[in-house]
Amino acid sequence: MLTEHAISADLYFRIMKAITGENVTKLLQYQHKFEQNPQNIESAFYYFRELNRNGHYPTVVRLYNKHELSYSISNQVKYFDKIRQQYEYAKENIESLRKNSGSNEFKSLNLKENLQNVFITKFFDFIKKVIFVGVGFFAFTMIFKQFDNKSFMENYKFDVKKAKDIPQKLSDVRGIDEIKEEVENLIKMLKEPERYHQKGANLHKGVLLYGQPGTGKTLLARSIAGEAGCQFIYCTGSHFDEMFVGVGAKRIRELFNEAKKHKPCIIFIDEIDTLLSKSRRFNSEHSSSRATINQLLTEMDGFEKTENIMIIGATNHEDALDPAAVRPGRFDKKIHVPLPDVNGREDIFNFYLGQIEKSEEISAKKLAQMTPGFSGAEIENLVNTAITEAVHIGKDKADLADFEYARDRIMMGIERRKLSMSDRERLNTAIHEAGHAIACYFSKGAKKLYKATIVARGSSLGATYMVPEDTVSMTKEKILAEIDVAMGGHVAEKLIIGENKITSGCSNDLQGATSMAYRAVRYFGMYGESAGFIASDPDQTSEKYNAMIDKQVKEILDVSPIHINKVQKSFERVSGLILNKERELRELAKNLFYYDYLDADEIKNVIEGKKLSKDKVRKWEDKDPYIIKF
Repeated sequence: MLTEHAISADLYFRIMKAITGENVTKLLQYQHKFEQNPQNIESAFYYFRELNRNGHYPTVVRLYNKHELSYSISNQVKYFDKIRQQYEYAKENIESLRKNSGSNEFKSLNLKENLQNVFITKFFDFIKKVIFVGVGFFAFTMIFKQFDNKSFMENYKFDVKKAKDIPQKLSDVRGIDEIKEEVENLIKMLKEPERYHQKGANLHKGVLLYGQPGTGKTLLARSIAGEAGCQFIYCTGSHFDEMFVGVGAKRIRELFNEAKKHKPCIIFIDEIDTLLSKSRRFNSEHSSSRATINQLLTEMDGFEKTENIMIIGATNHEDALDPAAVRPGRFDKKIHVPLPDVNGREDIFNFYLGQIEKSEEISAKKLAQMTPGFSGAEIENLVNTAITEAVHIGKDKADLADFEYARDRIMMGIERRKLSMSDRERLNTAIHEAGHAIACYFSKGAKKLYKATIVARGSSLGATYMVPEDTVSMTKEKILAEIDVAMGGHVAEKLIIGENKITSGCSNDLQGATSMAYRAVRYFGMYGESAGFIASDPDQTSEKYNAMIDKQVKEILDVSPIHINKVQKSFERVSGLILNKERELRELAKNLFYYDYLDADEIKNVIEGKKLSKDKVRKWEDKDPYIIKF
């Protein structure tokens, strides 16, 4: 450890200034002068002032009391007044600190201890910096070594499937027969390119398959390769995303070089929107992404149409693609892969049901009617969930109950039966769901009821589910019915439970009703006589026009100045319905309370006044006055 005795005072303070900084060094210098002559009132003043600046108030008081007599007889009166002020200042701060902290422990200054503590602290800070710099240097050394070895930029190994290793055929594609006809023409072009070239026709360089998730885009691409006898290279848009600039573009070049080695070949890029997104191309923060996109487009422009290479891209977001990618000569052949209709779903069910053990009551046609809006992937998942559940509970075959369980599991989520709820909360939930069910059952144009439950699933305490229809458009009648059904729970709570006891469970319903009303007015033009026939984005229209839209929505939903989701017109319609069907609603709520679940047939029986024959989950609690009154 450095000491004043080992080196000269001047050199000592220079070293300490380098290690500890300006403030501590100045204090040590004043302390050094003071200790040489404590009776020197001038050096004492500067030392006391520096002590106060650094918070060593007890040291000031102790030293002043010790040397007060010698200071008072000093002929330097101005310094005595100043040193007295430093003493009073230190006393005031001691009292203030004692009141605020309740502690009698304050800083004290000892030259050796202070020097050691500061030196140790600074020493460890220095060690930390050395370690940090060392680790950083090591990391950069390893990175540059990797670049020297070209391990970051080495050729990417694409998975090339030979034609004989592709088992999928066009016969494996189910539920989209119209699309298969379009695809058959592509297969002919790949099988007999010369016949088309002789007539002056050119092969499509790029084909874009777009549609909702799970509709079979990847299966369709594989079946094209399998039928045409082409080799198949699979990759995703994320394969070309890397942290180092230039890697993505290099991989694009490698991809096309690999395809040229294995002609005839199909390059399939799944989720191509992650690669060819318009936002990535025009975003200044993604310069490396722009380089990758440009490289792909350059490669597509560069190879000849006679090279017998086809690029197939698949996306769920066709509208997000860069316009430069879908112009003629690139991805100019666009094929929409839709959700299967009822006949398509029946075809898919027949395919998957043939792979499991099932009871004779299971009909592909009936299951297809039960699952409107399901994609091929969801149907596969439903069949697998049903047979898995059957095996879990010890059945030899999956029956209708297993398929209903699977459909509920997919549509409604996981049950939360262990969620703690009082009987009063359950009854309030039952009233809310009964309101939805009554509005759905009696509203003209509403969707078909599927099931109502007060068992919590996901984030909801209960739910009423409707079966969507296989329709391609929405009528005004259906939209108003959908709004009324959404309002049913809110209206039932207000009329049955009371204005002041409406629960927060209505929020999603009210948002849905308001959203549907805005769509009808702004985008569907169903109220053009008062709001115009302009389908537009609210950011692209004037405040005056937006006010017209709001006024018309207010007439449908009557948005009050106080609360955006307070509905009047729909509220009045549904209120009249609920008041007219109050007996049915109360019976429905009681039965939901009893059984937790009611399917469409059971809801119909309750509304018609029939008794249900299944076992109750719980009994009517006669100890709660709220439930007795209901």
